[in-house]
Amino acid sequence: MRKSILLSMTLCLCIAMQAQKENSAYNKVGLLEKPVPVSSVKEISGFFGNRMELNREVYLKQFPIDQYVEFIGKREHTEWNWTKAEQHGKWIESAYLSAVQSGDRELLKKAQAVLKRIIDSQEESGYVGATARSYRSPERPVRGMDAYELYFVFHAFITVFEETGNREALTAAEKLSDYWLKYFGPGKLEFWPSGLRPPENRGKEIHGHSQFAGHGVHYSWEGALLADPVARLYEVTGKKKYLDWSRWVVNSIDRWSGWDAFSRLDSVADGTLGVDRLQPFVHSHAFHMNFMGFLRLYRITGDKTLLCKVAGAWDDICKRQMYITGGVSVAEHYEHDYVKPLTGNIVETCATMSWMQVTQQLLQLTGDVKYADAMERLLFNHVFAAQDCESGVCRYHTAPNGHKPGGYFHGPDCCTASGHRIISMLPTFFYAENGKEFYINQYVSAKYASRDFGFEVTGNYPESENIALTVTSKKAVNRTVSLRIPLWCKSPEVSVNGETAANIQPGAYLKLTRKWTKGDKIEISFPMEAKWIKREHHSKYTAHSLPGGEPMYKEEPTDRIPYAFVRGPVVYSLDMVWNRPVCNDDVDMEKDIRVQTDALPALIDKPYQNMLGPVYRTKALYKGSDMDVVLSPFANTGQWFRPGEQKPQKNAVMFTYGIWLYNTDTR
Repeated sequence: MRKSILLSMTLCLCIAMQAQKENSAYNKVGLLEKPVPVSSVKEISGFFGNRMELNREVYLKQFPIDQYVEFIGKREHTEWNWTKAEQHGKWIESAYLSAVQSGDRELLKKAQAVLKRIIDSQEESGYVGATARSYRSPERPVRGMDAYELYFVFHAFITVFEETGNREALTAAEKLSDYWLKYFGPGKLEFWPSGLRPPENRGKEIHGHSQFAGHGVHYSWEGALLADPVARLYEVTGKKKYLDWSRWVVNSIDRWSGWDAFSRLDSVADGTLGVDRLQPFVHSHAFHMNFMGFLRLYRITGDKTLLCKVAGAWDDICKRQMYITGGVSVAEHYEHDYVKPLTGNIVETCATMSWMQVTQQLLQLTGDVKYADAMERLLFNHVFAAQDCESGVCRYHTAPNGHKPGGYFHGPDCCTASGHRIISMLPTFFYAENGKEFYINQYVSAKYASRDFGFEVTGNYPESENIALTVTSKKAVNRTVSLRIPLWCKSPEVSVNGETAANIQPGAYLKLTRKWTKGDKIEISFPMEAKWIKREHHSKYTAHSLPGGEPMYKEEPTDRIPYAFVRGPVVYSLDMVWNRPVCNDDVDMEKDIRVQTDALPALIDKPYQNMLGPVYRTKALYKGSDMDVVLSPFANTGQWFRPGEQKPQKNAVMFTYGIWLYNTDTR
């Protein structure tokens, strides 16, 4: 058994490369940047490597996946609740990606066994969800949340096939797709958000739950999101019925929504409409998953309007609704104007996952480094701030200003599962290739090895400004190595074997073309400016709720404007875990703390080696008294207890933290 597992992992790289070639055969638009197989990225180290290991060794291996597989196998579920039934799909994809990437044979063996149980439970009809047979009928073949839950099962099956060549997983995905195609389509059932039909549904606010399309206020987008995995099946199999169905789904969104929400994305793209105005409640995560389907259909069909719609929505979100950390979503939706509250249910982990994926797809299609810059900000700040440093579980929301440990211990639910899924996917976002051109998009310390090209990235970036990339290929190879030069870096420096490179432009790729031999070294320096920045478009926010209970926000003008400390792409917070001298762990950041922003903080030694650094000390007032406070990278937020001290009760409001702080001149 161990030999077969080892052989399977050895073949993963070749299989994944072949799968990429097969996929491209059915696409009119080729990727400018093709993702490398996850199996080619090895030995990720430093803070991010440790957190990925935590995700694999503690969370994925100890997660009680058997009880969730048993839950879907019994098929007794009739409730609208989705949290149990979406665990098996996300876990399978995460476990396979993590095992293949790390070479973890124990986890791979477990994932193979779990996958077999899931496939063995699949009904002859193709259904593999949790909904009871007694509930389902030709008139009602699924529960309201089945589309959302099974979206992740679809992707898990296809990912397993692409990474390992497992044909049973591909067959299971086709059978599941055929189940949906049997009941949904032209002249069949559709993804209506309510009982209203055109023209009665025009411009109507919807509340409650949908029979087939998830939450009613998401206006059928939780049904339409299946266009993405079904179109992905077309890319793998070339079977036109999957493409036709996906196009039907997307072309039906206007009718289903009642707001022409799909067509009006063109107005978002031309800047005349905000994404929040497409319909009364824009659920960020559902939109992102649909955006991925639009981009996939663009690749297949060449319809540029699909790319324009998504790129325009991305620009609008990035401009108005993206937080300084790269995170998005306000109470799981997008707000009007620049409304981004600092506290509360802010930056949902599900939205972090899907926003990262949409951004990656746009990078692959356009080659525009602004997308890689946005991913860097999210990776180095919010992704791991949401992760508990001990158990690896991810928060549902991680506000820029908040408290802990309360919030880290919940679920399992959608966000705990999305957290481990996006962390498992991260290695696929580091590098890309296109023929003889190889792209370095993220500079996490790691090793890369393909059949003819390999290198090692060292330097512990972003804690250090200096990065070294050393070629490890056994044979000389001609390549253009394209280094992403971040837009935020004003004076980057690059040298190859000691020779300084010229024409380095921030916000672009530096292309280095040569025959690379073992030992060649690229040395990179991205000097990081440390500075205080004043928050733009800041307001006083007041929460209110829609009739269905969804929280929304109103804003009032204020002359109290907070500041944040940043260093390059890294955002800092005042975290009370590292500020014991304040003598109050539950500090009210708005009332009690004022920081000195007219001088730069001083660099100090890290108080804990397992944290991301560097760490700074700055002057502050606490309730009017002078003192020094410590500022640490926001990514460390998941450290919810002081090392070596008694841990607080897990649901306590014990330690406050804040990115945005008022200065000493603030009343």
